[in-house]
Amino acid sequence: MTKNALVIHPRMSYYAGGELLCLYVCKALQEIGYKVTLACDVFSPADAERFFGLGNVVQQCDHRKVAVFSPILPYFVSLQRIPYAMRMRTMLSKTNADAVFSTQSSSFYIPKRKLFHFVYNILDLFNHPSGSNLSGPENTKEPIKKPYYFLLRQVRRFFWNKYSPTPAIFLAVGSLVLQDLRERGYENSSLVFPPCRTSFKPRFPKKKQVVQYTRILPNKRIELFLEIARLLPQYPFYLVGRTPLERSGVNHEYSQRIIRELPRNVSYVDALTLERPDLLEESKVYLYTGSEAGIGIALVEAIAAGCIPFSPYGVGAVDIIQAAGVGQLFDSAQQAAERIEMILEVEQPAQEIYEISDKASMFSPERFEEQIKKLVS
Repeated sequence: MTKNALVIHPRMSYYAGGELLCLYVCKALQEIGYKVTLACDVFSPADAERFFGLGNVVQQCDHRKVAVFSPILPYFVSLQRIPYAMRMRTMLSKTNADAVFSTQSSSFYIPKRKLFHFVYNILDLFNHPSGSNLSGPENTKEPIKKPYYFLLRQVRRFFWNKYSPTPAIFLAVGSLVLQDLRERGYENSSLVFPPCRTSFKPRFPKKKQVVQYTRILPNKRIELFLEIARLLPQYPFYLVGRTPLERSGVNHEYSQRIIRELPRNVSYVDALTLERPDLLEESKVYLYTGSEAGIGIALVEAIAAGCIPFSPYGVGAVDIIQAAGVGQLFDSAQQAAERIEMILEVEQPAQEIYEISDKASMFSPERFEEQIKKLVS
């Protein structure tokens, strides 16, 4: 008898780490006999192949079209999201599914189904039915906002009250996220590192240069990357990534400002990782500057390429550096610059670089797929 699964990923068009995770969930389920329905906005095997080499996975899925959430007003977004989520819940509840995976920050909830919800940040649960008692924005210290959050809590409880209990399992993509969940009473949560491409390999000789692959968004804190680059003008820095698809708004303004303010020793390369693997594989240092609580796949890809990773303290990337036992942490731009310079000027034997590369295997897609298969077995 064929088993059915529903994978919900409203915004597939980003083609970043969350989308890679989504497709490997689909792949794992397909490999153990599930017929997968993928609920998303864009359904394109060709794009999945171009970005991730997973076009065949998408081709084997059925598609349920999901409308992208578009708030009517720029304010009260969380309030507007509730009726949108209710409409989507009604539509998706009609899908025949033995198991449901929510692989993107969303407020979707399918009642009476076994649900696995990936959590990238504790605020992902703010619009979820289980988040009706979540301490978060309601605790704002700004008095003017308190009435709004009180109203939002009441409306949320009204809409979601009959759709308890909470999902079977929350899957945290980093230890900081898991800690947040546990501290707020979400005992039905566990840690699952996302799948990371580990096919990158070192190229020799390694060059005295620093690289970061990223989307140009505020939470990536690219200004910190530029600040460190200014402290090391004698070394080339490469920023490889894409600007936001939107041509207006905060993200667009941020990306345009960053590109305007690039120091002379920083080169911006508008490309996908797979289009320019050379810069990753030739660089000696990978400098991550983001603020995400979950781990980012690019840092693991850099380790596979034999780079020494650098990250600020207090972010999800610390999980990677500590688990792999390679790389350095910093708490200021000056400290990062001093340590990066030291690394760039030290000769590394090829054997040591290969040993760094081997450490990426613990974050491989195969390890991730094994965990997904165990969840539904």
